[in-house]
Amino acid sequence: MDLIANHLEMINKLKGEIQVLKDQLDDVLATNKDYQDAEKEAEIVKESKQMARQKAEENPSVVTVNDELKDKKTELKDLRDALSAELVEFYKATGNSEITIGDKTYKFSFSVRLS
Repeated sequence: MDLIANHLEMINKLKGEIQVLKDQLDDVLATNKDYQDAEKEAEIVKESKQMARQKAEENPSVVTVNDELKDKKTELKDLRDALSAELVEFYKATGNSEITIGDKTYKFSFSVRLS
């Protein structure tokens, strides 16, 4: 338990140090004229690109492709979630983190994050 608490403390400290460094970098970039000019140009190009994309997405064939893409992404996510659940059950039942399907062996691992 002490080891977990120690790691959490170290992570929080490091996150704070990273934030300080990011803030310092942002301050430097905010005062750099060349960077600021490039940022303004990039914003103009970005807006132009967004407008062109919106116009292109009004095309019925693009709408159809976008809808199909969304459906396929949702299906892929659902299949991955189902596979993950199946692998957890497989691991619980066998204690093995390798599975052979046909002539191919796959290794899998688990990841845990604190939120």
